[in-house]
Amino acid sequence: MGFWNKLRVTTSESINVRDDLSAGTNVMLHFLFLGGLAWMSGQPFLFPSLGPSAYLLATGEKDRAVGPYHVIGGHAVAAVCGLIAYVLFANGIVVVDAFQQGKPFSPEVGRLVISGIVSMVLTTVGMLWSDTNHPAACATALIVALGLMSTVLETIIIIVAVALLVGFHNTIVDRVQDLYGVEPKDPR
Repeated sequence: MGFWNKLRVTTSESINVRDDLSAGTNVMLHFLFLGGLAWMSGQPFLFPSLGPSAYLLATGEKDRAVGPYHVIGGHAVAAVCGLIAYVLFANGIVVVDAFQQGKPFSPEVGRLVISGIVSMVLTTVGMLWSDTNHPAACATALIVALGLMSTVLETIIIIVAVALLVGFHNTIVDRVQDLYGVEPKDPR
């Protein structure tokens, strides 16, 4: 099937503009809240792996990935596993600086690769053992393991930011959805 045919909506599929705009509004509310916290505090309450988590919350995806236990627990496991790997293998190295040098077989990049691999193995096993399966949290493990947010304070901020995201969703966004009838009806 060609590219354009894949984009065409068939009779068995439908675009629900209301649901899609509702999900977009919900994501906007999440990031206005966390962005405001980041701006007011000067601390990194916004980081890349919050995007997929906010998306899952906003679109009404299945509970296995988005229940508070999974989202908060998954990111907590990932942040701690990333920090352990970073401290053991790449302490003091930041991925952006290491790749900026552009040296083949750089020892710094090698240490970051090992840190990333170990963080992903620990995170995978940790989430499976704790039943906190939240795939978006794997990005958190790499953010920490690659030196982007790798202090104890930043690791705590990650966990607090995720808990605030879930709490904000469950209290404010859910109320807005109920009040204005903008909860997506068709989780995708």
